[in-house]
Amino acid sequence: MVNQMSKSFCFFAILVLFVAVQLIQVEGECTKVVGDCGAANCASHCNSYARGARVLGSSCSFNNLCTCTFDRPPPGSEQPACDVGMGLCTRDCQDDCCNNKCVSRFTKTGHGSCVDSFNMILCLCSYNR
Repeated sequence: MVNQMSKSFCFFAILVLFVAVQLIQVEGECTKVVGDCGAANCASHCNSYARGARVLGSSCSFNNLCTCTFDRPPPGSEQPACDVGMGLCTRDCQDDCCNNKCVSRFTKTGHGSCVDSFNMILCLCSYNR
């Protein structure tokens, strides 16, 4: 009986730790949409954009837009210094919908709005780290 309870407790403890780690947002990570992937090499563009922040990665997965991930907000950036694309704005999803998407992901500092950028109407989520 004790062995059965011990196994159940261990499973429960591991499950709780796994869920807690998934919910923790990594402090210091900051993403920034910096350009069109067709216009320049995204990784190179991120390295030249960083200037004082360490580049953790680059991606062209969001509508072929170069999105850089830094270890902190790039120096000299306007506040909020970080942003991430949350999809395209449509007739059914305008500023309020975009803002709701952003606030659901970044509850404390997120603000979403539809912006005309890179020849698209993007739902851009700005947040502080």
